[in-house]
Amino acid sequence: MNSKTLAITALIITAAGYALLSVGSRLLAEGFLPMTQVYMRVTLATIALIILFRKNLRWRKLISMPPRDAWVLLSMGTIGFSVAVYFVTLGALNAKLVNVSIIFASVPFFSYLYAFLFLHKPLNAKLIGLLILSLVGIAIVATKSFIPHIATFGTGEFFTLVATATMAWFYVGRKLLTKHLNNNEITVVVMAIASVSAFGFSLVRGETFSPSAFSNIHVLVGLMIGIAMNALVNPIEIFAFDHLDAVTGSQILLLETVFSLLLGFLLYHEYISFPEFVGGVIVIGSVYLANKMPG
Repeated sequence: MNSKTLAITALIITAAGYALLSVGSRLLAEGFLPMTQVYMRVTLATIALIILFRKNLRWRKLISMPPRDAWVLLSMGTIGFSVAVYFVTLGALNAKLVNVSIIFASVPFFSYLYAFLFLHKPLNAKLIGLLILSLVGIAIVATKSFIPHIATFGTGEFFTLVATATMAWFYVGRKLLTKHLNNNEITVVVMAIASVSAFGFSLVRGETFSPSAFSNIHVLVGLMIGIAMNALVNPIEIFAFDHLDAVTGSQILLLETVFSLLLGFLLYHEYISFPEFVGGVIVIGSVYLANKMPG
């Protein structure tokens, strides 16, 4: 395969992997509480990344990073990663897999709002309109009704919306960083901060670690899925977007919704109602149109 075909294939696999990550969260939940499973898989993925990127890590650069970069990386690792992954885990445990994917697809809109607030990007009337439209779609998905009511907003869908808003900071924070560190160093630092902060959050929440959970094959499979996805997604996406334009790459990743729908049906007999289908089309359609707009 040529580089472009390989990049497309890699992103399709990544989209499937994102959907599978929610399955991994459900499997891990058989042995561990949410924040505990987050720090476990992120910590092990961090170790794997250090080994994978060892030749590209400049330890002197890491030690001498500007204070501004350090604060941005701290916020990316905590708010943009450990908190976001925690809430998306809660979403996967309390909502249909496809609903999690649909709502999480709206990350670009939150990134746009943060870019306006912190990067001084100009307001775009069309993007604002698509944002409002996507929020309407999310409300329909979350309430399973064409006339949404806050009281019927699904718990899992609410958690996923919080995850979407926090994960968006990860992408905007990346734009705030200087060129002091390379992509591999940024990835490792953010993951390391996420693992430490997630461990701290688990202690605050009073979560406990039970080694006996590893006797459950489902837990082991879930852990392997979590480690693989957290360790491999970033380098795969960097490679893919080096060979594809941002619009094409972003559209391919929207296939996550299709994979989530299939996995939810095959593994958990989850069905999507007509209002959820229409709301999903509205959200995905809004994101698709927003991705096609000039940067």
